[in-house]
Amino acid sequence: MKETQSYYCLNIAMPLASLLASALLVADAAALPGKPNVILILGDDMGIDSVSAFNPKLGLKTPAIDQLASEGMSFIDAHSTSGVCSPTRYSVLTGRYNWRSRLKRGIVGQWERPLIADARLTLPEMFREKGYATCMIGKWHLGWNWPGKDGGFTEKLAEIDFTKAIKGGPIDHGFDYYYGDDVPNWPPFAWRENDRILTPPVLKLKGGALGNGPVDPRWDLTAVLLEYGRRCAEYVRGRKDKEQPFFLYFPMPSPHTPIAPGGKFKGITGISPYADFLVETDWAVGEILKALKDTGQADNTMIIFTCDNGTSPKANFAQLNAANVHLNENWRGWKADAYEGGHRVPFIVRWPGRIRGDTRSEQTISLADIMATCAELIDTKLPATAAEDSVSLLPVLTGKKVDEALHELVIHHSISGHFAVRMGKWKLLLCRGSGGWSSPRESVATKQKRPMLQLYDLDNDPKETENLHTKYPDRVRTLVNALARAIGEGRTTPGPPQANQGWPNTIPQPILKKFPQLATREK
Repeated sequence: MKETQSYYCLNIAMPLASLLASALLVADAAALPGKPNVILILGDDMGIDSVSAFNPKLGLKTPAIDQLASEGMSFIDAHSTSGVCSPTRYSVLTGRYNWRSRLKRGIVGQWERPLIADARLTLPEMFREKGYATCMIGKWHLGWNWPGKDGGFTEKLAEIDFTKAIKGGPIDHGFDYYYGDDVPNWPPFAWRENDRILTPPVLKLKGGALGNGPVDPRWDLTAVLLEYGRRCAEYVRGRKDKEQPFFLYFPMPSPHTPIAPGGKFKGITGISPYADFLVETDWAVGEILKALKDTGQADNTMIIFTCDNGTSPKANFAQLNAANVHLNENWRGWKADAYEGGHRVPFIVRWPGRIRGDTRSEQTISLADIMATCAELIDTKLPATAAEDSVSLLPVLTGKKVDEALHELVIHHSISGHFAVRMGKWKLLLCRGSGGWSSPRESVATKQKRPMLQLYDLDNDPKETENLHTKYPDRVRTLVNALARAIGEGRTTPGPPQANQGWPNTIPQPILKKFPQLATREK
């Protein structure tokens, strides 16, 4: 990475004609079409090195995602808000860091209640208020209100009535239509449509590949991604010639475990099932692109492609490396970590005629920015109680000169709830190790008496190898104070202070003792 005067930069040298065309693009951006369609594709466990457009040493090709990059803008310093699944999904749909909710570490568990509060404005609700049709196809993993056999709701499997409507899911948070699952290898193993299990009552499975839990005997893990890819393309084709614009959210189940390539993708690479599944993931993106092209909707559709966190070690890096497939080539760590490999993800936006193709931005952004970006796109003013950590990317996307950073700071969170704070080239980790699954884990780092803080200069040390916290104590204090403000004010964007739900109490006590400003309670 390198510091630049402008964070909007083209990755090719343009001749005069192209420069003139770029100027026209910027001028025309003031007259944005009123209601373009929006498709948000969220890959699962797929770091930025998993896309061949960003990693020449990948060893596989991702042609559909590469096409998006060649036809749109790629943010090469984009981050999921967490190193794991549910927290990032919360941020995507609310524009708010997950640690402001009750989820301070880990993920939403099986049978757990909804994470998104009923009163909180969500991305699909925002679109629907502007007259959009809203559709979700894919993985939810944000909790449900499971109906009890004797009424009310329950989190106990034995008390759930699977023949009744399930509340608190996509339909209750702004989607007109939903088809999908929670996590493919979590019970109940069955398709869901809107607020119902499609095949009630489900049976009790004892043992087997899925483990214990209610199951539709027809449930087939290898069919999940194929079904979602088909349904997304079908939805897009069905919107042809309709005046009402649409918002389609496609949270993919891949290449997350269970690693289950289906149909023609089984063995397609000759490398491993994971490599096959990654190729199938790219295929699903391609099906949507093809549907848009075939129906003439591409020019009036903004596509956002990104992922919920870094690549999982379940990919078996050693096996892939032996086959010259390198998924963690450029960044330290992997899924669950506070290190870059845990949360640096691909982020591509394509909108033909409005976003210049084959361009890159060096802005440091997070997936929480999707909500404010879409709000500006559809001319919606967000209330003070919504999207507290979301900044619009639209000025950068439409070619306006943006010399300053969009964010003062971007905050990362690991599976164990350890914070990392990014400001410019500097990154401060409030943990002794990875904060997640890669070496050293926190327990090991503590036994080794490693420093409780880590400061890295990502411009000169992108793999986070040289801890500079003792060399730059003033930089450490600046980052800590910025984090304290972000926590205490309940937001990182301009506006009145907001309350966090409880306190982000995962900050280690030694750090709180050294920096008491981090002990600031919610307002």
